[in-house]
Amino acid sequence: MEFLFDLDDPLQCLEQIYQQLSPMVVALHPQKHSAKAGPCFGSGLLLSYRGERFIVTAEAVLAEACVAHGQQVLACSGELRLPLQGLACASPQHMDIAAIHLPAPLMARHPLEHCFEMGFGGTPDPLASAFTLLLGYPVRGPKPANLLNDIIGLVSRAYRSDNRRSQVIHPLFVEFDSRDILSRSKLDKPGLLERYRLCGAPAVSLYHSFQDDSNRLTAYLQGVVIEWDRAGIGATASSTSLLPGFLDNFLQQLQRGDCHGHPAVAELLEKYRR
Repeated sequence: MEFLFDLDDPLQCLEQIYQQLSPMVVALHPQKHSAKAGPCFGSGLLLSYRGERFIVTAEAVLAEACVAHGQQVLACSGELRLPLQGLACASPQHMDIAAIHLPAPLMARHPLEHCFEMGFGGTPDPLASAFTLLLGYPVRGPKPANLLNDIIGLVSRAYRSDNRRSQVIHPLFVEFDSRDILSRSKLDKPGLLERYRLCGAPAVSLYHSFQDDSNRLTAYLQGVVIEWDRAGIGATASSTSLLPGFLDNFLQQLQRGDCHGHPAVAELLEKYRR
């Protein structure tokens, strides 16, 4: 994806990018017997790859959906309410990322107006990006906090870390401060880190590309947020560098008719999740 970027008004451009990407991010809610959905427990990105549609999220979010809620889950964004019960899902052992396949019949009933297009090639160096935008629905953490129903954005920068306490596979570290939070609610960095979680939120890196005398930003899905950085600097995401290979393998297994339903996946996640 590409965005025009006006160097004379960067804040307005950031707001426009935030508004364009936000509808592609869904909040995952448990589906109750009543028509109402339960509180959000994670985020995911509506992704288009090789003509197929997926929700890409964190393994911990998929485990919550399958183990705790029996995949009786809704993916919500604006007026969109996608029922995820019975859909094929997978999470490889070598990644902290998971995917839920959205089949054509479901897409016919719930057409997607917004979807992040993912290419077949690799992603560029995150340290070379202009910035990395984290987009997600905050989930309440262990400390008491108000429930926030709106998506927030964090304008962050990738950095190298020697933090060996992180257990995230293929970690991508990003930092931000209170001025970098895009939200309708009043949030500062200490309050966000202490009271909320952003698990499953996509980390979209944007890179300058000068073409035809215009300044453009090209967007790449660089990672999926797993946890807050334990040093209190920002967030730790799992890199999506291996995501295309995982999705290719997932699609091949679906074509063969391999079982990726809730009972089998829930059993594996409950047994092996860290």
